[in-house]
Amino acid sequence: MSVSAMAGTPVPGLAHALKLSPVTPDTGIAALPWFSFEVLASAGCRPAAGRIARRVERAYWLLRQALDVAPPVRLLVLDRADWRQFAARDDFGVVHLNDAGDLVVGSEPAQAWSDLSAWLRDAVDGASLQVLLRLYGRDPDSGGPALGSLAEALVAHELAHRFAAYAGARFPRRWLDEAFANYAMVAVLGEADPVGLRRLGALAQAVETLDVELPSLVRFERAFGMLELVPSVVAQLALTRGVYQTYAVAGIAPLARMLRLFRAGIATDKLPDHEIARLLGFHAHPTLAAIPSLFPAARLRAAA
Repeated sequence: MSVSAMAGTPVPGLAHALKLSPVTPDTGIAALPWFSFEVLASAGCRPAAGRIARRVERAYWLLRQALDVAPPVRLLVLDRADWRQFAARDDFGVVHLNDAGDLVVGSEPAQAWSDLSAWLRDAVDGASLQVLLRLYGRDPDSGGPALGSLAEALVAHELAHRFAAYAGARFPRRWLDEAFANYAMVAVLGEADPVGLRRLGALAQAVETLDVELPSLVRFERAFGMLELVPSVVAQLALTRGVYQTYAVAGIAPLARMLRLFRAGIATDKLPDHEIARLLGFHAHPTLAAIPSLFPAARLRAAA
């Protein structure tokens, strides 16, 4: 049975697994009681919260079954006023995990998505742009592709970080951590939202030739979280292309093997990137070993 058929179905064992410290929100925030995990939404955000919670529930079901881990999860869908109280990011609408481990989503996509849309409008070739416009629709402000649907798909990426942390996985490089989360997002889209997976794949393909914007792995490691928008997104899409290929040939199973590898705590911190990738290819799937080569060879060296 596909995950899409499980929408709204409680995950066995989920109720006792999801116990977090209580949240005492302002009176403007209300719970959505019909989900199998805690969902809190700002006043006026209930329709969006219901839609996003269904997406989170499908992602949780898939990742729990694949990874055999059941972390506590709470979803907060917030308007701008409540964002200041509960979010760990200043920029409104950026999907993230806050310090309490809550999955925080804005009631509307972050401004950065419109900025990215404007860049895509000018940077990608005409044929690729037409494909993106057909798949995403047109952003009325930027004239580029409307990326709001991709913004919501990132809940699976952040949820994967929650699973990995709860399982005790220790990734020796940020690119591995992000590749794991991107793999989870690709797998969730593949099972629950094939159109969404096609959109993500088209975007990753559209920027593949824009190497001038692709940072080195060293820079990605050292400046993660501080990179400018375009280099950060182009790097994430390079990682996505790598895991997309693995999912296409092997499904979700390598994701679980990847988690087990780094859950075991093998000492890889001092190894160069290509050696870490070789281990990943041997223990998880051979195609994953090629991920560092997706970054320009002249810029590839061991992360310090």
